[in-house]
Amino acid sequence: MTTLNAGQQTGTSHNAAWRPSTLALGGRRAVTEIKAFNRDGLSLILILFFPIVMMALFGTVFGNDPSVGPPEAQVTMAQYYFPGMLALGTILSGFQNLSGYVAADRFNGGIKRLAGTPLPMLSYFIGKMGVTLYLIVGQSVILVTGSTLFLGIELPTTWDAWLTVAWLLLGATAAWAVVGTAFACIAKSAESASTLAVMPVLILSFISGVYFQFTGLPEWLQQAANLTPLRWTASGLRSVFLPEQFELAEPGQTWALGMSAIVIGLWLVVGLILTRLTFKWPPQK
Repeated sequence: MTTLNAGQQTGTSHNAAWRPSTLALGGRRAVTEIKAFNRDGLSLILILFFPIVMMALFGTVFGNDPSVGPPEAQVTMAQYYFPGMLALGTILSGFQNLSGYVAADRFNGGIKRLAGTPLPMLSYFIGKMGVTLYLIVGQSVILVTGSTLFLGIELPTTWDAWLTVAWLLLGATAAWAVVGTAFACIAKSAESASTLAVMPVLILSFISGVYFQFTGLPEWLQQAANLTPLRWTASGLRSVFLPEQFELAEPGQTWALGMSAIVIGLWLVVGLILTRLTFKWPPQK
């Protein structure tokens, strides 16, 4: 009996030593989420190619003749709209798509089943962040590549510029992701979460300088958009992809990258707090 007990203790210690870390489990969960997402070919195409399709439409409608900006720094309409389309991917990937997936997990029993396994709650979120990162990177790469090859978009040539693009896209997507998770937690059904998530995306895309020149909007719409990350992501990306003369057309005649970081950071913190308060992970037994 003593030998048996010793063997059981050894086996228990061996299993505990080899149990994957929370980060490793989250990585495996992210791979699973991405594979499941890739199986839905239609959704994959619609989500990844939406920004480049919109860019193609703008390029076709407005043409590629220089027609925007001061005489010494005119750009094509495609070049002007490109930063907004890139910013749009952050709210599509981080808010609209993730809120629908988390809501589906809530109402189809997915979260309850996962909570019955050794998977920690943090690993579940790492998995969701993994598929969200996959989406925003995929959208951005397709948009940049397609716009460069077919629409003549000029790209920055310095590492500083690309670093600005990276922190704006990743920071804004993370902020929208946690807000989207909290939004999914208060939805009454998976269908209502998917349907209702479209409305803020549609409204914000029209008032944040994505489809229209921001300073051409009514003052009260500008003030409303100033409270959201999409407006600041779009203006921050314009600082990278548009000539410096365009800074004079921004509110306050400045790109205000510092304010972009502050607003995105605040939404990230508030979103994390709201997610912590609203997300329920059933206790493991």
